[in-house]
Amino acid sequence: MARVHWQSMGLAFGLGLGAMVGLASPSFGGPAVASRWQNAKMSQEECLKLAEDTIAKAGLGRLERTEQSRYGTKEDYTGVVRCITSNGIALFIGSGPSRSVADNLSGMLFRNFKTE
Repeated sequence: MARVHWQSMGLAFGLGLGAMVGLASPSFGGPAVASRWQNAKMSQEECLKLAEDTIAKAGLGRLERTEQSRYGTKEDYTGVVRCITSNGIALFIGSGPSRSVADNLSGMLFRNFKTE
């Protein structure tokens, strides 16, 4: 029968607990994500064109296109305008390392999306 050393078990438990706490730390979490939405009573093509203008006004580069979304990036942040006009919705998403910057980015996209 193996002999158990209580000090060794305590050390292992402490290291394991420390690792779990460290992994749960916000600095090790995924990127922060913030979103807003508004009504979009327009065609899908109009919404996507407006999405591109909105992303450019926000100072985001490297425009990427999908069927329903437009993406722009700047440093570690991504801004998204998603057009779901069949449901009358435009969704604005900001993501990156800082929750406050991601929230400001989604707010900027929301404010820049002018339908007038």
